Amino acid sequence: MAIAQIIGFLGSIGALGWAMSVALKEENREQLTKLSNATPTELIMLMGLATVSVAFNGLLFWAVIRPVHTLRPTDVIATNAISTLLAYLPFKLSIVSRFVIHNRRDKIPVLTIGAWIVAVTMLMAAVFGPITLASLWQREINPTWWIVTSIGIVLCTIGGSLIAKRFAGDVGAQRLSKILGSRFTGHDAFEKIHSGFAMAGDLRAACIGNLFRVLDVLSFAMRFYVAAIVLDLPISGSDSLLLGATYFLIGMASPFGMLGTREAGTIAIASAVGISADAIASDPNGAAPIAIAVLFVTAIESVVNLACAAFGVAWLRFRPALEQPAP
Repeated sequence: MAIAQIIGFLGSIGALGWAMSVALKEENREQLTKLSNATPTELIMLMGLATVSVAFNGLLFWAVIRPVHTLRPTDVIATNAISTLLAYLPFKLSIVSRFVIHNRRDKIPVLTIGAWIVAVTMLMAAVFGPITLASLWQREINPTWWIVTSIGIVLCTIGGSLIAKRFAGDVGAQRLSKILGSRFTGHDAFEKIHSGFAMAGDLRAACIGNLFRVLDVLSFAMRFYVAAIVLDLPISGSDSLLLGATYFLIGMASPFGMLGTREAGTIAIASAVGISADAIASDPNGAAPIAIAVLFVTAIESVVNLACAAFGVAWLRFRPALEQPAP
C-alpha cells in the first residue's frame, strides 16, 4: 500500500510536470506575459476566493457535527486549513489530520469522526449528483441546467436527510438492528458509528452544510473566471463552473494527493469537452492556454493554503479546547 501511494504520488508529480510543460510552450508566451499584468484587485480576489473556500469547508464540517458535538466554528476552520494543505500529499494525510486533531484536542471518539466524514461525503453526493446528471443531460450550463440542478440539490439534500433520520436515535437503532442483527448493533462501537445518522438526519444541519458546499463550488468557479480575465481567455461563467467543479472533484477523488492530478485532469477534461475554441488548441500537439489558467489558480491557492494552515496551527496551539462531553 505504501509503495503504491509513493508511486502514485510520483505519477502525480509527473502529471504536474506535464501540465507545466504544456503551459510553458512557446505558443503560450503571450498568455504568460499577461500574468505579470494582473492587477492587485484581481490577485486579491483570487486569494480571497481561495481563503473563503477554506472557511466554507470548515463551516460545512462544523454544521454537520453540531447535532452531536459542540465545537467552535473557528476551531473547525483551523483544522480544515491544516487538512487542506496536507491534501496535496499522499497517504490521505488530510483525513488522518482530522482524526488526530479532533480526537486528541476535541476528545471526539475516532469512530464518531469516521461517521462524521461519511456523513459529509454523503451530503456532498447530494450536491454533485444533480450537478453531474444535469451536465450529462444538457451538455452545457443553461437555464434548464440551473433549474434542474437547483431543484435536484434541494430534493436530494432533504430526501437524504429524511432517510438518515429514520435510522437515527433509538427508533432508528431498532430499525438497523432488524436489518443488520443485534450482534452488530449491540456492539459498544455501534453508538459512535450510529451518530452519523444523527448528523445527516438533522435537516437543518444538512441544509446548512450543503449550502456551504454550493458556495464552495461557486468560489472555485469564480477563481477560474477571474483567472480567465487576467489571461484574457474567452471562458464564460458556465465554463468556469465546469472547470471549478472538475478541479474540486478530481482533487477529492485522487488517492495519491491532489497535487498534479487536479491540474492534469482538469486540462485533459477541458480539452475533451472543448471549453473554448480559443482557450483549447484545436491541434492536439499545440498549446492549450487553459493550462496556464489552471496552474495560475493552483499557484494562488497553494500560497493561500500555506498561510491558512500556518494560521490554523497557531490558532489550535494557543486556543484552549472547548470541553464538551460526548452525548
